[in-house]
Formats: sequence, C-alpha cells, structure tokens
Amino acid sequence: MSVATTCNTTTIVLSRGETRVKRLSRLHPIRVSSVADVKRTVASARESSLWICFERALTDALLRSVDWPAKSLGDALIVHTSSLASMIVLGKCFRRVAFCVEDGLLRDSELSEALTSPKRDYLFIGGSVDHASETITLWRGNLEPITVRFSAFPKAGDGTVPDFGRFRLTDCGQTIKLGDYEASTDSILYEYDAEYRREVRRNREKNEKSFGACLRRLRKQRRLGRDKFAPLSEKTIARIERGEVDRVHPRTMSLLAATLQVRPEEINEY
Repeated sequence: MSVATTCNTTTIVLSRGETRVKRLSRLHPIRVSSVADVKRTVASARESSLWICFERALTDALLRSVDWPAKSLGDALIVHTSSLASMIVLGKCFRRVAFCVEDGLLRDSELSEALTSPKRDYLFIGGSVDHASETITLWRGNLEPITVRFSAFPKAGDGTVPDFGRFRLTDCGQTIKLGDYEASTDSILYEYDAEYRREVRRNREKNEKSFGACLRRLRKQRRLGRDKFAPLSEKTIARIERGEVDRVHPRTMSLLAATLQVRPEEINEY
C-alpha cells in the first residue's frame, strides 16, 4: 500500500465508506476499509502518522494487529464510542489520542482544512459536553485537550444564554456554538492556555492591526456567517481571517465591504 503525506504527516482514515474519505481529500488520506488493510497499515505506520478512526470494528482490528511492546503509531482521532479498556490500550499505542463522537466533530470539509492549517494548534476540531461535571472538553488541531467549566460561557451581551445540549463547532474550528450562543476559540484559548496568551501578547500589535483580524471582528459584530459573502467561498473568508492571504484583491475587498455595509477602507478600522 502506498503512503501519502500532508505537511510531513501520513493521514490514515479508517472507514468503509468512500464518500467520507473524499470529503477529507485535502489531507491526501490513505483509506483503510478492511481488517487486512489495517494489518498492512499498522506494519508500515510511522510516528508521524495521523489516524482518523470512524468505525469501531476497524479500530478494534487495529488494536489486535499491534505487536507488544508497541511502538508509537503516531496520533489518533477516535470518532466513535469506545470501552474504557480500549481507551487505555489506545493510549499505549499512540502519542496523543483524541476522543469524540460525530456530533462533536467539525464537518469533514472543515476538519480537513483545520488539520492542514499552519495555525491548527489554535483551532478546535472536536469536543464533548459532560453534564455531570458541567464541563466541556475541546480538542485542538494538535490533538491536545482543553477542559473548561460551563461558567466559561457567560450570558452574552444581547441576553443569549448557552444551550449545552446543542454543542457544535463551526468556522473551521474558530467558533464554539451552544445553540444560538457563540464563543470564539480565541477567547477560550486566551483564558485557559498560558502559552497562547504569551503568543498573543508577542504578536498583539501586528495581529490587532491585520486586515484578517479586523474583518473577523466586523463580521462577528454584524452577526454574519462566512456563508453570507457569496460569490466568495467560506474557505476564502476563513483564509483571509487567519492571515493566510498575503494580498486581498480589490474585487474581493469590494465584495466584503458590500456585505458588511461599509466602505472598503473602513474594514481596517474595526
């Protein structure tokens, strides 16, 4: 089986369905759809591999294929329920393991974009809500978790309150939605990640004056989703906001300004 890589990472998707793998094409993934494929892939896996496991039966086959003591198979994103015993074994096979279910994961197209972003460490790709402890665990693009209390999401200025039974992630991992309530990934990281705070402080002057940061603040102020800027795609808006576009073309600037109901030169004032 040939090996494909993205950003020096081999992405392996455990799924019997072809459609899902196609939606993750940005990752150039290897599709593993049978037990025989699992065994061959485990034998050739490297520490730089990223495994995205959608089917429990294939994950179980993976664990049965491991030789003990196990070498590191890389990182794993497990997108199905698992037994406590399996979670422990997965932790022994992989350097990092993130667990969530379908409802707590970014849409496939947004997931692939977040995982290939140079800023993936500062994006949330999945999460889960625990009502018993009143906490939310959020998984970053580097598969490291942050757990926060419900109290991290206070009532919004317009009176909107979070609905913890309707959790999802949007904007390629930049926004947490709890029903009609929204919170930015930036605000959570700034509050709970000391290294992120230091990074923001080092770059505050540059970031606060960047066009992308101004665009995002103004878009949020207008309560507009990225899908409201047609014919510009959501991906284009996301890349501009993340500072991944060196120069915004005049036509794009005009389209943005028209939707935001400002003059093009005014966007940088927000």
